[in-house]
Amino acid sequence: MGSNVAIVAGGVALLAARLGLPRCWRLPVVLLALLGFILLCRPEPSVLRAGVMGAVGLMALTRGRRRASLPTLGAAVIALLCIDPWLARSYGFALSTLATLGLVLWARPWGLAMARAVPRWARLPARAAAVPLAAQVICAPVIVLLQGTVTTVAVLANLLAAPLVPPTTVLGVVSALLAPLSVRLATAVAWLAAVPAWVIGRIARVCSRLPGGTLEWWDGVLGAWALAAVTLALLLSWGWWSRQVRRRPWVTASAVGALLVWVAPLPGLSGWPPAGWVAVGCDVGQGDAFVLPTGPGRAVVVDTGPDPQAMAACLRSLDVRRVDLLVLTHFHSDHVGGLSAVLSSTEVAQVLVTPVQDPAESAAAVTAQVGAAGIPLRQARTGDRWTWGTTSVTVLWPPERPPVGGSAANNASIVLDAQVSGTSVLLTGDVEPESARMVRRVTAGRDYDVLKVAHHGSAAQDEQLVLQARPEIALIGVGADNDFGHPAPSALSLLSEAGAVVLRTDLHGDIAVVRDGRRLVPHAREGG
Repeated sequence: MGSNVAIVAGGVALLAARLGLPRCWRLPVVLLALLGFILLCRPEPSVLRAGVMGAVGLMALTRGRRRASLPTLGAAVIALLCIDPWLARSYGFALSTLATLGLVLWARPWGLAMARAVPRWARLPARAAAVPLAAQVICAPVIVLLQGTVTTVAVLANLLAAPLVPPTTVLGVVSALLAPLSVRLATAVAWLAAVPAWVIGRIARVCSRLPGGTLEWWDGVLGAWALAAVTLALLLSWGWWSRQVRRRPWVTASAVGALLVWVAPLPGLSGWPPAGWVAVGCDVGQGDAFVLPTGPGRAVVVDTGPDPQAMAACLRSLDVRRVDLLVLTHFHSDHVGGLSAVLSSTEVAQVLVTPVQDPAESAAAVTAQVGAAGIPLRQARTGDRWTWGTTSVTVLWPPERPPVGGSAANNASIVLDAQVSGTSVLLTGDVEPESARMVRRVTAGRDYDVLKVAHHGSAAQDEQLVLQARPEIALIGVGADNDFGHPAPSALSLLSEAGAVVLRTDLHGDIAVVRDGRRLVPHAREGG
C-alpha cells in the first residue's frame, strides 16, 4: 500500500512540475492528491499508516527532501502512535516503519554504490534493486517472528514486479474515478489494470516456489535477535569482506559455498516436517488433504486430494506409515481421488465416510477400493469419538438427514473437532452455509486454534461460524490457477477480520502448524 501511495504522490508531483506549477504550490497539491487517494481507499488505519509511510518514503528517495526524511519519519511514528497507541503492538505498523527507515537510511547510498560496481547497462536495475533490498534487510528480523524463515527471493520478486505496480495503481485509480461517470468505461479500464495485476500474482507464485526460496531460521524472539545481530555484523564488516573478496576470491567462494550447504541442505535433509507439528496440509493441487499426528509414524488423514502421487509424496515426507483413521469428508473427486495412494503406501486401520452417497459413482468406487483392501468402513455419526494418546477426534456433523439446499454432497461433509497436543482444530470439509449455520450451534462457546477453511476458501462461507471459531491460524487446501476463483477475496477478508494467519497450499506448498510451548507457529514447505 505504501508503494501505491508513493506512486500516486510521485505521479502528481511529476505532473505538477511538467505543467509548470510554482514550487510553493507543488507540495500542497501533492498532499491534497494524497488525501484524496486515502479517502478513495477509505481512511482505515492500515490506509492511513500506508499514506504516512509512503509519503515519507517518497521524500527519502528525492534529492531535495532526503535530509528531512529521518526526523519526518520520527514525527510521523509519534503522531500515529498518539492517534492509535495499539499500533505499537501491530506487526504491520512495525514492518511499514522499518521498511520506510530502510529507504531513508540505505536506498540511495546503496543504489549509488551498486551502480558503480556493475557495467553501465546494469546501473539502472542495480539502483532499483537497492530499494527492496534495503526494506528486506531491515524487516527480516520481524518477519522471522511471523514465519520462522528467511526469504532469498523477495528482492528478485519485488524487482520483477516493480515496473508493473505503477500501471496497476494508476489504472485502478482512474477506474475508481470513472465509475460515477460511466460504469462501462470504468469496467474497461479495470480490466486493463487486471492484466499487470495478474502478472504480479504470477511472479509471486513462481518466485515462492523457487528452490531455496526460503531458508529455515530459529523461531521466536531468539531468532529475531540472532538475525538482527548477524545483519548488523555484516553491515559493519562489509568493507572488510569486500577487500577479502578482491584479494582471495577462491577462498571466499569456498567459504560461501560451505555456508550455503549448511543453511540450505540438499533435498531430503531439510528437516520437514518441523518438530512439534500438530497439523499439516498437503499440497495436492485443487483439493483437500490434511494430516494430524497420533504418534511416531502414525496419523489421522482427512481427505486425500485428487492426485495419488502428490498424496503419496506428502505422506512419505511426514514418515506416516500407519493411518489410524482415514476420514473421507465427502465423495467429490478432489477429496477422494488420492485414496489409492493412502491404501497402498500405509497401513490403514479404518475408513470413515459420510452417509450421503453423492456422487453415487464416486461413492461406489470408494466402497469397492476399501473393500478390496479388506479395511473396515463405517459411516460417520454425530458424536463418534476416537482417542490416540494426546490426539482425539470427534464427529460434529453430519446428522442422519443433512439440510436440503446447495450441494447435497458438500452439505453432508464430515466436520471434525480435533484436539492435538492441546491444540484445537476445526476441520469443516466443504460444508456450505446451509450446514455451517447448524454446525455453528454445535461449536457455540468453543474457540479453535486452527480452522481448516471450508470448500477451499470459496465465497460460500458462514461468516458467524468463522468469527465464532476465532482461529489463530487458517489452513486452505487449494490449487494454483484453479478455475473457481478459490480462495475468494471475500473469504480472505473474513479470515483477516477474524484475526487469522492464512496458510494456502497454492502459495506455500505443504503447510504445517507447530505447537511451540504456549504458542502456535505456522510453517511452509514451498515446492513440497
